[in-house]
Amino acid sequence: MSPRNTQFSRDDIIEAAFQLVREMGWEGFSVVAVAKSIGSSTMPVYSQFSNVRELEDEVCRKAMALMKEHLLVDRTGDRWIDQAVSYVNFAVEERHLFRCLGDGRNLDLQKELGMGLVEFLDQSLADYPLFAGLNDMEFRMIRMARMMFAQRLAHWLNNDIHFLNRSGLETEDFIRRSSRAIYDGFMLQFGKKTTKPGTINHNA
Repeated sequence: MSPRNTQFSRDDIIEAAFQLVREMGWEGFSVVAVAKSIGSSTMPVYSQFSNVRELEDEVCRKAMALMKEHLLVDRTGDRWIDQAVSYVNFAVEERHLFRCLGDGRNLDLQKELGMGLVEFLDQSLADYPLFAGLNDMEFRMIRMARMMFAQRLAHWLNNDIHFLNRSGLETEDFIRRSSRAIYDGFMLQFGKKTTKPGTINHNA
């Protein structure tokens, strides 16, 4: 191995691969492309990773870490709304990374990352005021319904950024109102009182 090739760490290679996928999707990813982007032969890549799948998996893990950072951004003052808005925004702003997280390339990893994301979101809502007094099943029913809504909306906008605009809808407002409708509907089924709109910053 030449001295030039020894200077590239595992993290350097993951970052290079990540940026290629971020900009061009998996179509722009290959060992040769990664090596070229760091100005090296392919030898450092093969010396750091046992196979290409291992490097692909690290790209997905890095994409999930970035998504989690997005999900923690305070956008509306309401954590639950912020989660959905940030998730959908990630699908639009990081189009290729969003796709790489759900393309079935490695189903075991996709399941692992998905379960980790659900746990991450649930923990961030452990003391969320609107969920106070709900039992575990009630909490999960509301969370699952809104999660399914956000995932589908994210996929639609990932493929067609103007999907809502053509119907005269603004994304953040639509998410806020839909989330409120999901919450109120389930609370009615549970026979519980709902928090009045405005008590939490839903503006719905």
